[in-house]
Amino acid sequence: MRRTRPWRSTAAGLATVALLAAAVPAAHAGTAPAPSTGTGAAAARTATVTLITGDVVDARMAPDGRILSATPRPVDGTDHPAAVWQDGTRTYVFPQGVEKLVDAGLLDAQLFDIGGLVADGYDDAHSATMPVIVEYAGGRAPRTARPGTRTTATLDSIGGAGLAVAKETAADAWQDLAPAKASARSAGGVTKIWLDAKVRGSATGDLSTPTVPLTGAGAAHKAGLDGSGVKVAVLDTGADADHPDLAGRITQTKVFVNGQDAQDRTGHGTHTASTIAGTGAASGGRYAGMAPGAGLLVGKVLGDDGSGTLSGIVSGMEWAVAEGAKVVSMSLGADGATSCAGPDVEAVQRLSDQALFVIAAGNASLHGTVSTPGCAPSALTVGAVDRHNETAPFSSRGPSADGINAKPDLASQGVDVVAARAGGRGAQAYQSMSGTSMATPHVAGGAALLLQQHPGLAPARLKALLTSSARDTDAPVLDQGAGPMDVARAISQPVSGEPNALIGDFAYPQAGLEPVEKAVTLTNATDKDVTLTLAVRDVRGDDGSRVRGFAAPARTRITVPAHGTADAPVRIDPSVKLDAGDYGTLTGRLVGTGAHGVRVTVPFGAHLEVPSADLTVKGLDRHGDPAASPSAFQLFDDHRDTAMRYTLGYPDAGSTTIRVPLGTYSLSALIMTRDEPGNVGSVASVSQLYRPEVTVSGDITVSLDARAAERIAWDTERASRPNGFAIGLTYGLDGTGRLLAGYATSVPSYAKAVYAEPVRHAEKVTFLASARQTAPLARFTSGGGRVLDSLPVQKATEFDGKGTAEVVAIGKGTDADFAAHDLTGKVALVDAGPGGGNAYTWDPAAAKAGATGVLAAVPDSEGRFQITGPEGGVPQATITWGDALTLKAEAARSGSAKVSWSGTATARSPYVYNLAQLSKDAIRPGTQRVRDSGLAATDARYHAQQATGDATYWSDVQVGLPGMPAVWAGGTTLPLRAPQQRTEFFTPSGSEGLTWTTLMRRDLGPNSGTAYDGPREARKGTSTAYWYKSPYGPVRNTYSAALMTRDSNRLSFTVAPFGDAGGHDSTAARNDYGTRQLLVNGEPQPLVSGIFELPRATADVTYRQTWRRPASAADRTGLAYSTEWDFRSGAADQGAQRLLVPVLDLPSDLRNSRPAGETTTVGVGAVVDGADGPVAPADVEVQYAYGDQATTDAVTDWHAADVRRSHGEWRATVPGDAPAGTFVHLRVTLTDGHGARVDQTMVRAYEVR
Repeated sequence: MRRTRPWRSTAAGLATVALLAAAVPAAHAGTAPAPSTGTGAAAARTATVTLITGDVVDARMAPDGRILSATPRPVDGTDHPAAVWQDGTRTYVFPQGVEKLVDAGLLDAQLFDIGGLVADGYDDAHSATMPVIVEYAGGRAPRTARPGTRTTATLDSIGGAGLAVAKETAADAWQDLAPAKASARSAGGVTKIWLDAKVRGSATGDLSTPTVPLTGAGAAHKAGLDGSGVKVAVLDTGADADHPDLAGRITQTKVFVNGQDAQDRTGHGTHTASTIAGTGAASGGRYAGMAPGAGLLVGKVLGDDGSGTLSGIVSGMEWAVAEGAKVVSMSLGADGATSCAGPDVEAVQRLSDQALFVIAAGNASLHGTVSTPGCAPSALTVGAVDRHNETAPFSSRGPSADGINAKPDLASQGVDVVAARAGGRGAQAYQSMSGTSMATPHVAGGAALLLQQHPGLAPARLKALLTSSARDTDAPVLDQGAGPMDVARAISQPVSGEPNALIGDFAYPQAGLEPVEKAVTLTNATDKDVTLTLAVRDVRGDDGSRVRGFAAPARTRITVPAHGTADAPVRIDPSVKLDAGDYGTLTGRLVGTGAHGVRVTVPFGAHLEVPSADLTVKGLDRHGDPAASPSAFQLFDDHRDTAMRYTLGYPDAGSTTIRVPLGTYSLSALIMTRDEPGNVGSVASVSQLYRPEVTVSGDITVSLDARAAERIAWDTERASRPNGFAIGLTYGLDGTGRLLAGYATSVPSYAKAVYAEPVRHAEKVTFLASARQTAPLARFTSGGGRVLDSLPVQKATEFDGKGTAEVVAIGKGTDADFAAHDLTGKVALVDAGPGGGNAYTWDPAAAKAGATGVLAAVPDSEGRFQITGPEGGVPQATITWGDALTLKAEAARSGSAKVSWSGTATARSPYVYNLAQLSKDAIRPGTQRVRDSGLAATDARYHAQQATGDATYWSDVQVGLPGMPAVWAGGTTLPLRAPQQRTEFFTPSGSEGLTWTTLMRRDLGPNSGTAYDGPREARKGTSTAYWYKSPYGPVRNTYSAALMTRDSNRLSFTVAPFGDAGGHDSTAARNDYGTRQLLVNGEPQPLVSGIFELPRATADVTYRQTWRRPASAADRTGLAYSTEWDFRSGAADQGAQRLLVPVLDLPSDLRNSRPAGETTTVGVGAVVDGADGPVAPADVEVQYAYGDQATTDAVTDWHAADVRRSHGEWRATVPGDAPAGTFVHLRVTLTDGHGARVDQTMVRAYEVR
């Protein structure tokens, strides 16, 4: 039985590493660029992320970065249950098998944070590799990189390496890297994999008075101390070495960001470097740094875009120490970390015997948010104060995220700090910034002054001198540590103490524990004994309230001998009665005062576990066997605003034990049951179990039994079967309308059912189960009457209609096996296994042999299995080994065996049901009787591009609830054959906010392009949807985001690359190519980080976008378009901009064609982005041209079409004189009478046949 600590917490959030400064500057202007090119126009709204496992997630995002949907695609092509976990604003997708590694601490959860990966630029459009940091057993990385990886950094300090894992071969690399595959005791075994996370940030402000004098540095300067002879490393964004204040101060530089130089282009590194050692030359000394004589080693670990990697930071730390730096200043960290763990923390601990690492606490402002790596015990962690030594509002408060270390250690000036501006000269030589980033270099400079005074001082002693000489303060230790830095006292005071002292970590219950004494060592560096009066001050609980009776000095007076030490014991009583908010990290200060103004301050802390107990969750599947991974459970605690998720049954089958605070929780679980007892075969069902009120007042066991769950099903009017499910719930906060957490698991089509245990009262819960159901698949029956337990081979052609054929057992299924048997009109029975090929090789061999189809079974296996095969070709299915033995036995008895089948292939189903059961504040399973008249019905028409024959398209439908990313309504992507017209039914949305999103792909290859409809609410009634209908051009986003949005003077855009005539926006496919350009008053504008800058005054704005794709048999129409929007925008025109979007109604058939010789009447309308409903343009011009051109600039012979307006509707007539086999191009120009205009050219709008 294993006890685990929670790793996901909504209250704290997960880490996003950031530079620790408080504000973000406006983007710099640049020279006018050429039009930008490439496929990036879709990046603002969709992303594809290949995970370290090789599995792929397709994400769709709102403009603010929220994940609207996350669709996993397993790397092996077969479907598996995949968990989507929504924790606050973060969305995780866990492929099967990885959750247990995350829970075990072997795998970093950030590797599966989809929004975080996209924000860091680790999606497939921006990175062909996944950067990770790998730690190895034995403390040494292998000499050669593992297959599929490239070593980016050797990190000896943590016994690891930075690796770039090629996404193309990530699945193979994962088999070698996965910690579960390696023994922690082996020399080369992988013990942990971290995301090589990025760092970013910058700051700005107004000039103000100098802050260096407020630190007491003036006394050091008067004493002749300026840091001379001391090397200080600054790990940041580089530095402006030519700035007057830094001229001659930088002795070494090194870059840890690929492809960049050491120049600072963000300003952050120059600011921190000059705070440490700037000469103040540009200000006559007014803004000189703390130690203007120190030598600076500048390590550029953050790039020109303000981002870097953890491996770069660790490499920079190792370089700084190797080059002799005794002080390392790091104004960076991971705001919102949920633990004090990571390769950077480990590096601090292992290198701190060689240098003092001065690290920013963070800018999260909240309790318990001191970030990594500053939370490392050996780091000198710095909080920020203002000019009155009051804690800055933004400064992160302690303790460390794991609740143990009483951080920060010290504070210094971090509000409106004036220092050198990168690239600034003259009147622009300085800028003001705020943040713990600014406080940190003050302390690093103070350390340099002390090192000049005491050469050879060990890092721990240097830290102790700085902390024990802090200014007097009554601020909580968790705000300011020892207090604000006082260099004047540090260089003159004869006695020093220890840095932040951890007195103990006491598990609950603490009642009955004896008082504990901790000896705090005081050191006297003078020739005379020093007597001190001891007192304990500022004793506070975790919530900052004052606590009595917890801590006191064991002695009230002590004499520290000359050049000697003395122990001043602090006694704490862990059994003292505490209020609930006091538990956690309790802190105080031991203060020793003596003659001549001596005052020594030693902050201390003790961790008292909040009243807690062991919660054991036991689960049984529907066979009554212990539940096993990928089963999982979730705990919701709205009193503490937290939600946690754990694997159920790892490492011990059926049982997981966790430590939780006493209280009342809601517990939810999903238990997987496989085909056969003993956890054998494919997942046959998923069961939802829920306990609304679990009171933990002591150690407790909660037992969950999937056999108590009842089936969830839909009885449809037309015969149908499920093709996959989704099941999950959201949990909200009472009275806030805010989601605490939610989860959903997509269940593939091979699962037979989903179940839920009825719960009459489940407050704050919205329960969801969904399914996609099509006409029943082919059902196989042996000649002897046995119904076979079968699964279709994914992607391959399915058996369709009715048929009967002889079954011939051919062995392993090699090409020779197929050729050796007479299979004409027969079904081949394959014993699938090693040496016998696979579904991809069986298909051509079966076709060559004339086989009607293939049935495959795995010898000596139990349960069903699913495999993937080629699109098209010979129908294939898998059956159980027991069924295969039955067929062979029938053949042995009668000389031959037959199999019959009857059913409809999914791709040809004339209808699809997209169904959901929703219950609020309760969970109500059961069979829902569904009538077509009670559903939203869509007459869906799928257009094909091929001149003849059919195309295979791939369809997904996602279902969403408020606050949750949309997930698969069924866990399998379904094929359809186009051209096709079918009816698609949807459960109406109702009052719970249920939404539906339809996604279409024309192939399942990488970057194949996805067309969307939704998310949208479904209403009873009938509508019509046209998919892949020409002509193509921009359309309004179906997820309601504006095409262009003005925020102040910043213009952002989310214009999809392609849209069809049915209004479906689509991402770019792998060979698509686009350009975009913005002009203001006729002048091109630069695109900076996806944003265009606009003038405040009202101006004429033109946006041009062009896209094209190569012609092919599958792409004959809609090959290219160009759109030019003209509109006016000024400071008053905030939000969505007024763009006219053309809407053309072509009477084309399902192959996007028109008969030769017939005139074509085109309906011409428009919609205004951001407005409801269509609008009638004030003026319309339409032109047409003929030919087989494939790009916009190749079409030149334009003719004016006859355009007429009748009853408010515009119609254009195109003559029918184009010859058969050619294409018609269209161009429209629309105006609305309000200053908006659009000119759009559409190549190959339709084909003439």
